[in-house]
Amino acid sequence: MIRHYTPIIELLKLQQDINRLLGELSGEISGSALQTTANWIPNVDLSENSKEFIVKVEVPGITADYLQIVLQEGYLHISGEKKPAAHSTKVRYLCLERSYGKFDRTIYLNAAVDVNAACGRLQNGILTIVLPKLSNRRRLEKVIPIEAA
Repeated sequence: MIRHYTPIIELLKLQQDINRLLGELSGEISGSALQTTANWIPNVDLSENSKEFIVKVEVPGITADYLQIVLQEGYLHISGEKKPAAHSTKVRYLCLERSYGKFDRTIYLNAAVDVNAACGRLQNGILTIVLPKLSNRRRLEKVIPIEAA
């Protein structure tokens, strides 16, 4: 399978690293530094066999209510939001590496899938999406419900 290179992902990761480094150099994490890490990109594994595509997305700390999966014209759109933890003003953070905020991933599927049989399951911070393949059918759009374990 060919993996499409998207430089924007690498640029966002670089931005996160630079923001983290600047926070460490200043000796503390300020409110503005927390806001700059709002965009993050969860890791995704995409596999396929003769019958289906299987997508696994690392989304620790996110509930199914804050995730959305949409199939549209051969593309799988996965989006969500990880809410930041409440930070005490009485605590001085020396290191704050967890990412928060909204994310949006789009994956091209090189075969038509059965949108009515597609399913998503969230368990232990891993979102697993199973997309059964179709042969010679047009692509449809559908929001896929997520079952919380």
